[in-house]
Amino acid sequence: MDDLDADEADKWPLPPPWMWDCGDCVTLYRRMREAPELAAAAREEVGPGIDCDPFDQVITTQIRLSQHIANQHTADVPATVPSCGRCASDAVSTTMPRALVLEHRARHLVVPPSIVGGI
Repeated sequence: MDDLDADEADKWPLPPPWMWDCGDCVTLYRRMREAPELAAAAREEVGPGIDCDPFDQVITTQIRLSQHIANQHTADVPATVPSCGRCASDAVSTTMPRALVLEHRARHLVVPPSIVGGI
């Protein structure tokens, strides 16, 4: 199955054009997209029972990219996504650090809604 066959909530969004002008964004995005494929290939090679992503690179690469976007491209971080429970919770929270709120919203730019919570 590829993105053409996937449910809308599982499709990877096309990153915004400004990301391609930033070398760090490009590098971090490529690492993020490669991480699941590398973990899947390792799982296929070694079989069940072995943690093929012991350092949680799949999620870590998403976090690194979202941190970069939140810190270096703050003006480009999208607004709260109304259908996302996390965005709604962050909007009313008085204790959630702004950096974490921005990082979450940045993930909406590059991660499928089913992963980031916007379904």
